[in-house]
Amino acid sequence: MTFKLINIQWDSVLEMLKSENIIKQVSSIDPLQMMSDPHYLIPAIIVALVLFALKFRKTLVFLLGCMVFWYACVHMLPQNGELKLNNIASFGTTCVAVLGTWIYFFFIREE
Repeated sequence: MTFKLINIQWDSVLEMLKSENIIKQVSSIDPLQMMSDPHYLIPAIIVALVLFALKFRKTLVFLLGCMVFWYACVHMLPQNGELKLNNIASFGTTCVAVLGTWIYFFFIREE
């Protein structure tokens, strides 16, 4: 049995990443629409339950905080040049709540 090293042509990979414009595609995803699809919802619930059961609560809190922050970025930041004060206030409140939860779980709470 012979083992071969995988020769990855990084130049072509980087060129494909540039041409596909992945950042634009990821930013166009709606988190609520994605989580209403059972193909994403059921594995997400299973992962959350496993993390909770195995007492990986810090990891679970980090992942949930990232999801809340992503939702806030998609739905509360200015779109089409419109700057609404209530959306900015909601975004700021959401960010402060997520950061406060992270500070509590990572620095204050003892396991």
